[in-house]
Amino acid sequence: MLIAESAINLGIYEAATELFVNGRFPDWTETRPPRALVHSIESKPRNKMPTPGGSDLLRSYGKFPAILVLARHRKDLPIELAAAADAVIDLPRPSAAHIVAARSLLGRNPIRPDTAELLAGNDVVMLAPVVTKFSLTSDHARILRSSASGTAADDAPSLEELPGYRDVKAWARSFAKDLERARSGEITWADLDRGILLHGPPGTGKTLFARALAKMCGIPLIAESVAKWQARGHLGDLLAAMRSTFEKARELQPAIVFLDELDSIGDRTKFSGHHVGYQTQVVNSLLECIDGVDGRQGIVVVAATNFPEAVDRALLRSGRIERHVRMDLPDADERAEILRFHLGATGDDQELRRIAADLKAWSGSDLEKLAREARRLARAARQPAGPAHVAEALPPLQTLPAQIAHRVAVHESGHAVVALALQPGCRASVSMRKQFRTFSSDAPVQGMTRYLDVPGDMETRASMEAHICRMLGGAAAEEVLLGTRSAGAGGGRGSDLHRATSIATRMVCSYGMGRSLSFLMEDDYPGMNWLSGVPATARREIDGILAEQLSRAKAIVRGHLAAVEALAGQLLDRELLQSEDVQAIVRRHAPNRLGKGIAS
Repeated sequence: MLIAESAINLGIYEAATELFVNGRFPDWTETRPPRALVHSIESKPRNKMPTPGGSDLLRSYGKFPAILVLARHRKDLPIELAAAADAVIDLPRPSAAHIVAARSLLGRNPIRPDTAELLAGNDVVMLAPVVTKFSLTSDHARILRSSASGTAADDAPSLEELPGYRDVKAWARSFAKDLERARSGEITWADLDRGILLHGPPGTGKTLFARALAKMCGIPLIAESVAKWQARGHLGDLLAAMRSTFEKARELQPAIVFLDELDSIGDRTKFSGHHVGYQTQVVNSLLECIDGVDGRQGIVVVAATNFPEAVDRALLRSGRIERHVRMDLPDADERAEILRFHLGATGDDQELRRIAADLKAWSGSDLEKLAREARRLARAARQPAGPAHVAEALPPLQTLPAQIAHRVAVHESGHAVVALALQPGCRASVSMRKQFRTFSSDAPVQGMTRYLDVPGDMETRASMEAHICRMLGGAAAEEVLLGTRSAGAGGGRGSDLHRATSIATRMVCSYGMGRSLSFLMEDDYPGMNWLSGVPATARREIDGILAEQLSRAKAIVRGHLAAVEALAGQLLDRELLQSEDVQAIVRRHAPNRLGKGIAS
């Protein structure tokens, strides 16, 4: 049994096998009997009756010295035929050595090794018109490589070569090994993970990971997005493009389908307005495509999003996109590794580490852009790229005006003091950046408060109100100490106001903690258009909860002014205060009631 996975035309392989074992093509008329019977089994087309099994071939036992059967996939082999086979062999795609040998047999001009490597891995049907050219250059090879289907990962670096990804590399290695076991028949395709969701801030390398995973596994990558499907036209065209993506994956399986910006597919529980029917059909069709039926075996879905809370929950359940991995911004060591990788540098350069340590909150894509600019400067100077060129390529150092820096320090200190007043066992660290570098015209987030809460019981109205209160503690501190609050508490997803509003919405609309027990929405994060689906009475109650907790936060700040001011002053000087530092400063300046609470 010969398995030619991803073969564009199985008939080509059948003809080649016939020529190799019998010395003739299948359509040649010859009286002498063939030395072997060559037969191909095509995959069963959808919506067609299955073809007969292998019993007819088994009747040919004894009539021919050998029987060779070709198929695209092991699953296409009838059970009785696979059981009787002496061996089942996976046919590899042509290597560089195969291509060089084929040109030599054809009497064509020799080609460079790098040209042969560019051609390696392509299907025989794609290779034939190129390999037979009398003169073949690397330009011809690149044209073929860029046009071949399912080769989106060929030019990606190997996952083992890439820096970072420490939280997901172990899974990738395990998946690659299981894929090999499934291909050899040691395990079934059902034993493999069905899908993985990569979520986190923009620029953390979610797309690059998918390409590197495909290269590590040696399987095609089919990269799509809802935006690409939508660009085809109306709803019917979108759904046809979606189905075509998964049909292509079935033809090339095993394969990876990469779905970028998965949050744009939406969530059926949050649809409203005139387009509910359209949006619902899109989600339902995607569910049908990835639901693990109708030949999904051998296909893994890798999806990426910056907003996992905006994805329909049904897509993320077990059996669909079931494994969820957060990809955070790189730390100092990872930033140094990323710069070293993109520079092509070797060794552990301390100067590069020093530069990387100063680039807090930079994403992998930011660092790649910096390395690219450094390489450009190095080329202009006719020098190898190094730390000096990285330093020269850095955007100018920007400094927060003293007034803004003071406001940031007050804001973060307000969060911490309110949190400790409400939950004495809570541990909160605060940080800020007075100086920063960025390629963007927008300044990065300049302050942050991190909480390590004491594990508690199930959420109650009181605990949820306390969470809202501490989220509004920054705005409250600005208003009390500086006379007015800035836009720093709002502006987008994940902001203080967004998170506080979502908690208040769930209290009123999901948990029956308002004046009414009515269930109005599921308890996941409300969409950005949540107001359109909430009755006016509920909206007024949500506004009331937010206003009440802002007043509560301001009262706490007024009662602990000395603690907020002291904490803000220390934060301005040191830029990072660990939870132990925060507790010590607040304890020294807190009223007796707060001091006792923290001490306990």
